[in-house]
Amino acid sequence: MSDAWIDELERDLGLAARLRLLANCGGQRRAIPMPLHAGRSVLAGEVGVEVAQWLAARFGGSELDIPSHRAQVARDQASALRAAVIEAGLTEAKRSANAIASEHGVTSMWVRKLRAELRAEQRAGRQMPLPLFDRLTRD
Repeated sequence: MSDAWIDELERDLGLAARLRLLANCGGQRRAIPMPLHAGRSVLAGEVGVEVAQWLAARFGGSELDIPSHRAQVARDQASALRAAVIEAGLTEAKRSANAIASEHGVTSMWVRKLRAELRAEQRAGRQMPLPLFDRLTRD
């Protein structure tokens, strides 16, 4: 299961709800109560009634692996690095690997390797996210 649900939780309930869940349950597999019992559950006492009810509405009656805070930070950093490499250009780079590496706290070798992997994905025809502000040209 993807951890995209945690971004949805933040969007629906706010950053404080996300951080409270990660601080109290991050890195654990937790039983999620059914919606009828969510408000009076142990989970509600740990993360708040609103968060427990949100989780119950989505995952009630199942077990859920809650990502750790550290894993979330690492995922966000990896996404930011990937976005920076794509934005800098895969074939005709507008920014050097050294500049990107310095900005993101990785080695330039890692940036070059990531750029090569992204180019290979592009050549293989895999869909890549488009830059947000890409100029459209018309003939």
